[in-house]
Amino acid sequence: MFKTHSQTAMVSAQEVVNHKLIMLVDDDPIFRGVTNAYLDGQGFRVIEAENGLEALKMLRECQPDLVLCDLSMPVLDGIEFVEEVSLEYPSIPLIVVSATDEMSDVAKALRFGIKDFLSKPIANYQYLSQAIDNTLEDCDCHFSEQRDFASQWFRVDDGGEIPDEQELHWHLEYLQKNPNTARNLLHALLPDKDTSQGDWKCSYRLLQSTDVMPLVFDYRWLMNGQFAFYLVDSGSSEEVGVATTLLVRALFDDYVRNLSSFSADLKDIAGIIEKGIHCSEGTGAVNAVFGIADLTSSTVSILPAGLDSQWSDGHTNQHIAASNRLGDGCMKNFITRDLPIDSSGQLSIGCLGSSSFGLNIARLNQRV
Repeated sequence: MFKTHSQTAMVSAQEVVNHKLIMLVDDDPIFRGVTNAYLDGQGFRVIEAENGLEALKMLRECQPDLVLCDLSMPVLDGIEFVEEVSLEYPSIPLIVVSATDEMSDVAKALRFGIKDFLSKPIANYQYLSQAIDNTLEDCDCHFSEQRDFASQWFRVDDGGEIPDEQELHWHLEYLQKNPNTARNLLHALLPDKDTSQGDWKCSYRLLQSTDVMPLVFDYRWLMNGQFAFYLVDSGSSEEVGVATTLLVRALFDDYVRNLSSFSADLKDIAGIIEKGIHCSEGTGAVNAVFGIADLTSSTVSILPAGLDSQWSDGHTNQHIAASNRLGDGCMKNFITRDLPIDSSGQLSIGCLGSSSFGLNIARLNQRV
């Protein structure tokens, strides 16, 4: 058997791969042959399909433990295939291995729930082995189907923390060396601009130059009527902005995923993320802001972490000073609590003339 791990790690790794079936979907017969041989040497069983349509037909007869697929294929391309699998077979994890330069395609695949992606050509097949092992391990987790792809890269624990021995994954090294790719990926991962739940609607406006590292916004609705969100300026640190932004995404996602019916807390979010920054190579301080809108009480609370912001509800304006950056002790910053929303309110942020952001929160029967 082909060995890539230490003797002590081989036992646990073998337990993961024993009897596991992998479907390999790619129109390149050379890539399929090389990858099949490698996976066979690792102890996996492998079945092959040369396009997405053939793979879907095979899935009706057998369901593999994991699917590896390309994005650029004839007959049924990778995006269409990933979407079909995510709808018909949501319990089957997918990993994309593709040479596509279109980060928008990768982002679409990520939104359909793929667990990881690697770029072709694969310089080191141990990267593929690690991605497969991590994904199969996560499949044993109760919340694995909800885990964000960035959590795969950082290996975030279910407690929302990063182990002290965490090292930067090859994905982030690749993105650091290819800033255009990184910028396109971050742009493509922005969520829907309009979202609603119950009697409330939230929408955001983001204007920024396409040739700078972007402001990155994300949000989650919580079961108890809270709307939690953050904004990170990925360009506020040239060396580590991309990695840190993806780390924030991973930890924020894991934090809210593990809340269940409990309330989110701004200090808890900031503390977990700052610990993650300190434990991870290749990350560092960036400018950010965090907020939680409690729509049951019609209020919003803001924790600044390096970004100046302005809250307005149509009657009063509240300036919220930038204070310490995220990663530089933002937990010490003053939280502006219980700002009134009443019928509507807006959080506004501008960054040195290069970009501007506005978040509107309003009752559905009110104009935004």
